[in-house]
Amino acid sequence: MKQIVKQLGADSAYLLSSFPIALPAFVITVTGFAAGVGTAVVWVGVPILAATLLAMRGLAAAGRFQLESVLGRPVAPPRYRRAPEGSSALRRFLTPLTDGQSWLNLLWGLVNFPLAVAGFTVALSWWAATVASLAYPLYAWAIHRAGGDDGIEYATRWLGWGDSYLAVSALSVAGGLVMALLLPLILRGFALTQAGLSRGLLASLTEADHPHGPVRSALADAEVTRVQDRLSAA
Repeated sequence: MKQIVKQLGADSAYLLSSFPIALPAFVITVTGFAAGVGTAVVWVGVPILAATLLAMRGLAAAGRFQLESVLGRPVAPPRYRRAPEGSSALRRFLTPLTDGQSWLNLLWGLVNFPLAVAGFTVALSWWAATVASLAYPLYAWAIHRAGGDDGIEYATRWLGWGDSYLAVSALSVAGGLVMALLLPLILRGFALTQAGLSRGLLASLTEADHPHGPVRSALADAEVTRVQDRLSAA
C-alpha cells in the first residue's frame, strides 16, 4: 500500500507538472519551426531554426528530468553534437541543425502536447471528483440548507434508498471510494503512456549509443581493483 501511494503521488505530480512544460514547448516548436521553414528560402529561417532547436534543449531537459519518478530509473542526458574546436561563432550556433537529438526534441514538443493536456485534465478532474465525493457529508448540508438540489437524490430514489441526507451521503461516499480505487490505475496508465513516448524521443539515441554502459563500467571497475590488488601484493 505504501508503494502504491508513493507511486500515485509521483504519477500525479508528473501529470500535473507536465502541462506547464509542454505548453511553452509546443508554442516554441510550432512558432519557431513555421517561421524558420517559411523564411528558409531567404536564409533568414536558418538561424531561426537553429535558435528554436537551442531553446528546446532546456525544455527537453526538464521533460527528461521528470521521467525518473515514473519509469523508476534515471534517464541519461544526451550528448549533443558540438562544432570542432576553433570553429566560428556562426558555425557553433548552426551546429544543432545537424544534430539528430535536437530534432527529436522538436518532435517531442509537438507530439507530447496533446498527451500532456489529456493527462493534466484527467489527473486534475479525477482527483477533484474523488475528494469532492468522499468529503460530501462535510459540505452537503450547506447545499441542502440553501434549498439546492445536486441531483444525487434522483439516484438514491431510483435505488429505493429515499432522499434522506444519510442516503445521499452514503451513495456519494461509495462513489468516491470506487473512484479512489481506480485513481492509481488511471493515472498510472496516463503517466506511463506519456513517459514512454517522452523516453523514446528524448533518450532513445543516448541509450542506443550506450546500451550496456553500466555493465562495462562495472567490469572496468572490477578489473582496476584486481590490478591494484596484484600491485599491492607485489
